[in-house]
Amino acid sequence: MLVIDPIQFQKKLWPSTNFYDKQRETIYSVRDDQETVVPAGNMLGKDYVAAFIVIWFFLSRHPCRIVTTSAKDDHLRVLWGEIHRFITSSEYPLDHNRGGPLVVNQRELRKVVKGEPDGFSYAIGMVASPERSAAFQGHHVARTGDGVPRTLFVVDEASSVPDEYYKMASTWASRILIIGNPWPCDNFFRHAVEGKPGTEDKGGNIRAKGNCHYERRIIKIKAVDSPNVRLALAQIRNGKKPTGEIIIPGVKPYDEYLKNKSRWDNVQRCVSLEAEFYKGAEVLLFPPEWLNEAERLARNLGNKRRMAKTIGVDPAEGGDDTVMIAMDDLGVIEMVSKKTPNTWIIVGEVIAFMKKHGVGAENVLFDRGGGGKQIADALRAKGYNVRTVHFGESAVPEKKRGMTILEQRKLNDETKAIYKNRRAQMYGLTSLKLDPSVGSGGFAIPVIYTELRRQMAPVPRTYDEEGRLWLLPKRNKDPKSDKPTMISLLGCSPDEMDALVLGVFGLVHKQQAFKVQSMV
Repeated sequence: MLVIDPIQFQKKLWPSTNFYDKQRETIYSVRDDQETVVPAGNMLGKDYVAAFIVIWFFLSRHPCRIVTTSAKDDHLRVLWGEIHRFITSSEYPLDHNRGGPLVVNQRELRKVVKGEPDGFSYAIGMVASPERSAAFQGHHVARTGDGVPRTLFVVDEASSVPDEYYKMASTWASRILIIGNPWPCDNFFRHAVEGKPGTEDKGGNIRAKGNCHYERRIIKIKAVDSPNVRLALAQIRNGKKPTGEIIIPGVKPYDEYLKNKSRWDNVQRCVSLEAEFYKGAEVLLFPPEWLNEAERLARNLGNKRRMAKTIGVDPAEGGDDTVMIAMDDLGVIEMVSKKTPNTWIIVGEVIAFMKKHGVGAENVLFDRGGGGKQIADALRAKGYNVRTVHFGESAVPEKKRGMTILEQRKLNDETKAIYKNRRAQMYGLTSLKLDPSVGSGGFAIPVIYTELRRQMAPVPRTYDEEGRLWLLPKRNKDPKSDKPTMISLLGCSPDEMDALVLGVFGLVHKQQAFKVQSMV
């Protein structure tokens, strides 16, 4: 069959849409090249162009199968939100309910062919989670001899997706699109760009044999590739004042570019403006070498029988995940992350997790903010005297038995001089735990917890004007503020990371059990 030119397809269905050169390059690469790898800065339309590619690929051939993935539900929500936006804004109906060819569900597209539902072709979205790994196999479409690629694998925010999903998709996908911010990682995304140590693959473009296309093509999209930024820079070179004109809506404007350059640290500028993998670990709270060592320690522990000592819990808030992490002094034993919108479901899940790992309530720690206090109160009413920690409170150490008032006051002053608040203290203690040169020589984190590593990797080591360690806030109190936050840095709430630091804080500050009378 004749495959429709993607840009002609766009002009027909979305005539008011304009893709800039880097987006068009990405689109045509997916058409022509086996594998397209796009390290991109932020606010450069990567999800928008990926969504268009999914729609075009699915409608321009039959039969066809597409799998889209990311390590976090939030990332897929954004990608599929863009897919649905294309469907609803088309000049011609695409949804079957409006006379179009697509059966549209939340994260699934099917086709209607000759008036009948087609059970073979699909485009789906699946989170790259360990419990769903088997679902990434077997999406083959038999070749028909016409040379048309009929299977597509799309990886969004690729720095957080483990190698195994890429390897499984490589067995059936005739086209692969890998796209995302180049946050520190050690997976197929970075290897494609910079090479894989110990192999002959040095990264970069690989020409296909026998034609002018590529087996693998790297397309970097930097902040200066934004047409809005390019225009302003050209005006400056010509001795003119930048007009701030928006050529492509939704893509980084010049004023945002200037703000990012002045306010972001080295890591975020490198990743989110230059579309490069950052190599200087000195400004990171959890350098990649430490995270690699954490994974190595976990592999060495293998199936060794261990007894958890603490559990950190970050409960769901506003659609976020509830995360529970059990750990001992050697490191993380188990992490569970799931959607639990109902308060009482969370209570039951926490009790079951405590019993599974044999951890007493006094060593189960909750974030007091959000819904944490409500969950903790519900558990206390059932006789489980769990602990709560307020991330924003002063970093005052808990009182120790046998310590005089003067000794306690000195310890308080020393702690306050090191950490700006409790959040900074908990993250600082976790950083010390992972530092291979301190104490027992590291802290194990199993490699399967890729989202935890993704969240930890870009966190900068920052200090206030008094030289105290401080952390970006989770979110801004003022909704109009444009100051950087953990959510803006990571693209999602740091649920997994917050649960980890709560557990580590519990390891450092253990409490003795005392019985609470049940109120139910």
